[in-house]
Amino acid sequence: MLKFIILAAVGYIFYRALKSWMLGTVQPRDSVDGQNRTAVDDVLVQCPTCMTYIAQRSSIPLQQGGETLHFCSDKCRDHYVKEQAQGQDD
Repeated sequence: MLKFIILAAVGYIFYRALKSWMLGTVQPRDSVDGQNRTAVDDVLVQCPTCMTYIAQRSSIPLQQGGETLHFCSDKCRDHYVKEQAQGQDD
């Protein structure tokens, strides 16, 4: 009986070592469920009015002076435009 237990333990250790060696040589896949793990889904941008970060695709863009500003809401965009207009009047 003791020989069987020792043989089972040695077999288990051999199995784990072989499994570890085999899995260590497998190259990781770049995709899971058809999606690329290395691709960036979206970019975070900062609202210049309230300084919160939002996803660029859900932001409200405003072209100004050759650059695009991204706002979190219409309220922030309107506040920014109002502040810029008051700054130019001075």
